[in-house]
Order: sequence, then structure tokens, then C-alpha cells
Amino acid sequence: MYKILICEDHEIVVEGVKMMLASQDEFMLCGHVTTYAQLQPFLQHENPSVLLLDLNLKKEDGYTILIKLKENYPHVKVLILTMYEEAYLIEKARKLGANGFLLKNMAHGELVEALRHVFNSEEFYLQSNLKTQQQQEIVLRDQFVEKMHLTPREIDIIRLVAMGKSAKEIGDELFLSIHTVDTHRRNIIDKLKLKNIADLARFAVENHLL
Repeated sequence: MYKILICEDHEIVVEGVKMMLASQDEFMLCGHVTTYAQLQPFLQHENPSVLLLDLNLKKEDGYTILIKLKENYPHVKVLILTMYEEAYLIEKARKLGANGFLLKNMAHGELVEALRHVFNSEEFYLQSNLKTQQQQEIVLRDQFVEKMHLTPREIDIIRLVAMGKSAKEIGDELFLSIHTVDTHRRNIIDKLKLKNIADLARFAVENHLL
């Protein structure tokens, strides 16, 4: 039997997960926590196979917990459990090592399907409706990039700006000087007829460039 741990601060969600797993012989909910500090004893003593992790916790950011977990307990699978479905949040979870992404309004069978998936596949799990949504956004993004004549380098810089990266951080990641990054940012803002970095970040989100 696989042990499932949930990090979630809404009791109604926890109860829903309990009900979904109650009839399953292969999965058992072994605990419920709301912070990383509470999580650690369960990780050490219960040895859970999967963590269901909310992104929007009252006391901590779910991504911060994901980073710590993957650094210290890399064997534990992580399924993000959230109400947010924006593509950039999904991509961030994927890059930080999560094994899948679930919406809280999931159907009963989707939780079980996702859990089985992470044990049998290395592929990042997405619900079918999120896959369709992402595919549509990719098409829109590609059409927009072509229309605006944005280069791959400009797209990289736009994404990093939208993630809140400084010119130095962007330069370090793309192996560019700060001066080159600043020049790219100014050229991009001029090309897109925007006013500032904040407009550029908002532009990236609105046009599915993350």
C-alpha cells in the first residue's frame, strides 16, 4: 500500500481527498500538515510515497516547500493540488521537480489516475483538460511570436523578466552581460510598444509567453 501525505490548509479539501481514497486498497492517507516544519516528522517516520501539495498555503509558499522537499527527500513524489491553472504555474512546478499538477475540482477518478501515473511513469502528469488548454495556449503563443517577430532570445528574456529575474540573474542564466540584457529589454519594450518592465511582465502573462 502506498502512503499519501497532504499539505493543505483547507479542511474541506482534506476531507474530499480522504473520501476519494477511502475505497482504494492501494493508497492510504497517512497524514495532513500545513507547513514544512509539520511535514518533516511525517517524512522521517511515515516514509510517504507521495505528497499532495497545495501552492497557496496561509503560512508558506508551496513552491518553497517543493524546493526543500526535492533537495532533502528526492524520492518522494509530489503532486501539486491547487485551484490555479495558469500555464506558467504549471511550468514552474514542472521545472522545480513536481511530478504532476491537479486541480482541486478534479473528479474522483482523476486523483487515483494521477497517483497511479506517478508510480508508473516519469512523465509529468496533467489532467486531460489542462493538456488541451496548454496545447491551445502553445498554438496561440506561437502565432503571436510569429506575428510580433520575436526571436528565441527575446522570448527567453521576456519569460525571465516576467518571473521577476533581475538583469544580473538573467545574464547569469543566459550567459550574457548585464549591458546586453539591458539592451535586449529596451529593444523588446520598444518593439512591443510598452512603457516599462512591469508592462512587459504583464504582457508575457496575457499572451501565454511563460
